[in-house]
Amino acid sequence: MSRPRRLRRDAVLGAGADLFDRASRALINWDMHRRAGLVVVTDGPATVGRTVTLRPRTGPGAWLRIAAPCAVTSVIDSPTARGFTYRALPGHPEAGWESFLVEHDPATDVVRLRIEAESSHATLLAKVGAPVARFEQNRLTRRYLAALREQH
Repeated sequence: MSRPRRLRRDAVLGAGADLFDRASRALINWDMHRRAGLVVVTDGPATVGRTVTLRPRTGPGAWLRIAAPCAVTSVIDSPTARGFTYRALPGHPEAGWESFLVEHDPATDVVRLRIEAESSHATLLAKVGAPVARFEQNRLTRRYLAALREQH
């Protein structure tokens, strides 16, 4: 396996409790992933133990028919923060985890999305195509952020 890469992105989505509710619902129900251009195969919202397979609709990942199976390992559901973490399962081109958290700061009313991940290439294709794989990961992260910004 290659050396793990850490990623962290934070973005302000807007303000207000309504936005927090809409954005966190879109996250938990996989709508953020769908709006970011992924085919989502699962049988319900993000809950601990739930498995999901993600497939890109466009780009190199779609052309190569890459599937990314994951399992939800933790869920946060509080009045000011909602989200989950999943880990890559065998068959995923990357090894590691990714975490998504929508937060509402009641003092400022600001709603933000935090995405954190740690991954390394798990397949020969990902290793050989490392620059493309990293480009795709960054592109998808930007699309996640854009998908929830569109909630207001």
